[in-house]
Amino acid sequence: MKVRLHTRPTLMAVSLAFWLGHAPFAAAAPVLGASTSASSNGSVGVESTYSYAGYQNSSTYAWGGSYDSASGYAFSSSSGAYAVSSYATGYTGSGTAFASFLNTVVNTSGVAQHYTLSFKIYGGSLSTSAYATLDPDEYLRSSYSASIKVNSQQVWFSSAGIDNTGGSTTSTKSGTDLNSGDDGSDGYYSWGSSYVTVDLGILDPGESLDVLAELSDSALSNVGVYSYSGSGGYDGYGGYGGYNYCGYGEVATLAAATADTGLVEGCVTSKGNASAFYGDPSEIDADPLAFAVTANAVPEPGSLALLAMAGGAAALARRRRRDS
Repeated sequence: MKVRLHTRPTLMAVSLAFWLGHAPFAAAAPVLGASTSASSNGSVGVESTYSYAGYQNSSTYAWGGSYDSASGYAFSSSSGAYAVSSYATGYTGSGTAFASFLNTVVNTSGVAQHYTLSFKIYGGSLSTSAYATLDPDEYLRSSYSASIKVNSQQVWFSSAGIDNTGGSTTSTKSGTDLNSGDDGSDGYYSWGSSYVTVDLGILDPGESLDVLAELSDSALSNVGVYSYSGSGGYDGYGGYGGYNYCGYGEVATLAAATADTGLVEGCVTSKGNASAFYGDPSEIDADPLAFAVTANAVPEPGSLALLAMAGGAAALARRRRRDS
C-alpha cells in the first residue's frame, strides 16, 4: 500500500462530515466517541451519556460541598460539530472531557487516487482564574490536547496548558501553536477558528486508510475559600435583620466564620476556578469543510509520457513558426 504522508501544519481538533471529492471513494459512517469524568473533594460524579445516529455526548458533574464542584462535557456529531469542556473549583477538583472521530476512506475507483484532508479548528480557551492569593500548596490548572492520526501514524498534534501554583503562573505549548500572539502567562489563553490541510497520500484501487481525531481537555483545582464584605447590604435597625449582597454561588456567613479559618463576616467563596473549552458551543454547526476529504486521480506513467510528448511537440511547432 502506498501512503505518503506530508503535513501542512496549523491548528487543533476535528469535527466531522465527509464531502465527496473529485474522484470516486467511499467513506464509511464515522465512529464517534465522547466520555467525561468529574470529582470534587472526595465526591465522584456519575457519567451520563446520550447518543443517536450521527451524534454522541457525555456529561459528568460532581459536588463536593458549598464551594467545591467539577464537571466535564463532550459531544461529537457527524453534522460537523464537536466540543469538549471541563471545569473545577474548590478542594481537589478534577473535570475531564474527551471526544474522538474515526473515519475510514476507501478508494473505490479503478485508478490510484491522491487524498487530502481539510479540517476545522473551532475557537476555545484555557483559564486559571484566581480571585484571592493562593497558598503555596494551592493550585489551578487547565489544559487541552488534540491529534490527527492516519493509519496510527500521527500527522498533526497540538497541546497547551496553564498552571497557577501558589500564585505563580506558568504556561506550556507543544506542537502547532493555535495563537502565537498569546502566551497564557496571565492565566488565560484563547484562540479563534481556522482550517488545516493535511496530505493523506496516495491509495491504489481498493486500498483504504483510517483517519482518527482525538480531542481532550481537563481542569484541576485545589484551593480553599476567602471572605469579603458583600457589596451594599443593610445592617438592620439596631443590628437586627442585616444582610449582604453576595454573588451567585457565594455564601453569606456571620460569626460562624471563626478566626481559625481566617475568614471574616461577609461573603465566602472559592479562591478561584480552572476551566477549558473548545468547540461549537451551540452544537448546530454543519460546516461542509469541517472534516472534508477530497480525491484526485493520479496520472499513469503512460499518460505522463504522452503529456510530455505533446508538450515537446507544441514547443517544436512554436520554434518552427518563429524560424519561418
